Amino acid sequence: MVEGEALTQQERVEQVRHLTKTDADPRVRRRAHGALLVEQGQPLAQVARFFGTAPHRVRAWQERFLTGGRAGLADQARGGRPPKLDEPARAVLSEALDRGPQAYGFPVTVWTLDDLQTLLLREREVQVSVATLYRVVHTLGYRYRRPRHDLSHRQSAEAVATARRLLEWLQKKQLLSLDDPIWSISTNVKSTPIRTWRKSGARKDGP
Repeated sequence: MVEGEALTQQERVEQVRHLTKTDADPRVRRRAHGALLVEQGQPLAQVARFFGTAPHRVRAWQERFLTGGRAGLADQARGGRPPKLDEPARAVLSEALDRGPQAYGFPVTVWTLDDLQTLLLREREVQVSVATLYRVVHTLGYRYRRPRHDLSHRQSAEAVATARRLLEWLQKKQLLSLDDPIWSISTNVKSTPIRTWRKSGARKDGP
């Protein structure tokens, strides 16, 4: 009798939920999270979109958990050294880092190494370890930067001055109190995400 079939549906849910919170391997936590959503009745296609992967892969996560429990969700041991990325695969990786994950249908704004693994498997049918992928990304000249936002795109000085004059007039006419939260002279500030994987030496305000 396999491990998953020996459990009730509620027991499976509790077990896989426990893995999402406590397992030391981030890949196991991710796959367990996907299996949990399926066990809770979420459609495969919806779960796949959430994780930026294919429905058949989410189904595989669930089946691996049902047949092997936690061990089924872990990476299987492979003989020999992990394969290195060839030039076409490196080109895909470099372009992906430049364009960002949303250009490839991933519902996130920042690439993770796990998502890059999924992309390479999808685009080139290439599997590499996280350590190898990390080294290749650095070899391509990319370094990780903490996410931030560029708030430099504000209104023109003329628009700010006009807003200030209007506020002063409204206050003078006692139509607006000084601490009224409705008006602000710094409205319409645009927030532009900055890529967090950036080539060394690239200008921060570059395209």
